[in-house]
Amino acid sequence: MSVLWWLVPPLAATCLAMLWATWAGRDRDEVKRDDSDEAMQRMKRAIDRPTPRRGRPVVSRPDEPTHGVAVRGRARRPSADAALPR
Repeated sequence: MSVLWWLVPPLAATCLAMLWATWAGRDRDEVKRDDSDEAMQRMKRAIDRPTPRRGRPVVSRPDEPTHGVAVRGRARRPSADAALPR
């Protein structure tokens, strides 16, 4: 039984992680939400504001098509002038 004591720390960490995830994912209070007309107007003005344009657009284009397979380069063949071992 004393051999199984090494299971206690991971089990405790898992339980604490589950409790933290439950607490972090809880429903928030509606009191913090600002649904006033003034807040909606501010949001509308922010969305309608033009975005700044800087630089050139980046075109992403791969040099070669990739098929997900690594292919080695072609091996050089010995020339016809080379002496063949006998």
